[in-house]
Amino acid sequence: MKITSFLRGKLLFIALCFFISAFGALLLYTMQANLRFALFVPGFLFGGSVLALLPEYLAKNRYYRELRNAAERLDKKHLLSEIVSAPEFYEGEILYDALKTVGKSANDEIAKHRLVATEYREYIELWVHEIKTPIAVAKLICENTQNADMDAEIDRIERLVEQALFYARSGNVENDYLIRRIDLRELLNDTLKNGAKYLIGRKIRIRTENLSHTVFTDPKWLSFILWQLIDNSVKYGCRNIEFSGVQNARSVSLFIRDDGVGISEKDIGRVFDKGFTGENGRRFGRSTGLGLYLCKKLCAKLGLSLSLESAPGEGVVAELVFPKSEFV
Repeated sequence: MKITSFLRGKLLFIALCFFISAFGALLLYTMQANLRFALFVPGFLFGGSVLALLPEYLAKNRYYRELRNAAERLDKKHLLSEIVSAPEFYEGEILYDALKTVGKSANDEIAKHRLVATEYREYIELWVHEIKTPIAVAKLICENTQNADMDAEIDRIERLVEQALFYARSGNVENDYLIRRIDLRELLNDTLKNGAKYLIGRKIRIRTENLSHTVFTDPKWLSFILWQLIDNSVKYGCRNIEFSGVQNARSVSLFIRDDGVGISEKDIGRVFDKGFTGENGRRFGRSTGLGLYLCKKLCAKLGLSLSLESAPGEGVVAELVFPKSEFV
């Protein structure tokens, strides 16, 4: 709080003190008091009255400065009332009580929405668990009838169901992951093996290079991220996908290159936005706008970095960066 701002709020008080002092000086002068005395006494009282505002200014300035600093440091602003102390001046007490009321109301609303979100996530997880049985039965029927087209569509349904599960859990990754040492080549091979039928059916050629690297992450979540990137490449017309690793001083980078249609310059900056399908999504008509959004969100939760480089007709290069563990 600036002293000028404080004094501006006290203009009425200061003006009143001035007029009372001036009236007192005039009164003393009319009573034939010495001129110096008539000016000194009221002036002294006026100066004392204004100076008496200093302790109030210091108290308010200290409190509001602490309040502002606490608000700037705090990530969750609704918890501000929990860390600020009660002030020693009346106006501050009113503000403090209001902050407490607002903070309690905000915390109650957050708790209510958190409960709703938890119940919804639990429902999705239960639904996914239940839907896996009819999907498995349908896949067996397709194998027995040798209906390749239907089998491919059921595989796609299974992947979308898995995406729904990971989306439901993406807000609470910390409750469902285990960071451990993994071999990058081994994990990628497992991911490709699980999707082999899908890749073979679309005649996708895979090439790997320099993947003998150890990284620290959760294999289940990373496998999901890798498959989303692979599926995106296939979805947008690629025929070749190349995986290569690079050991950096403080990290390991995994590059995923495809020869698909690429991404236009106006879309490249928005591909990680939730629900964004872009020009390619409208052309190919099978985009949900969730795959890359989920990848980016999960990478952030896992402490990884994900970026894309592309140009129309030149394919896409995705880079996954794994920070080097302090325990290595």
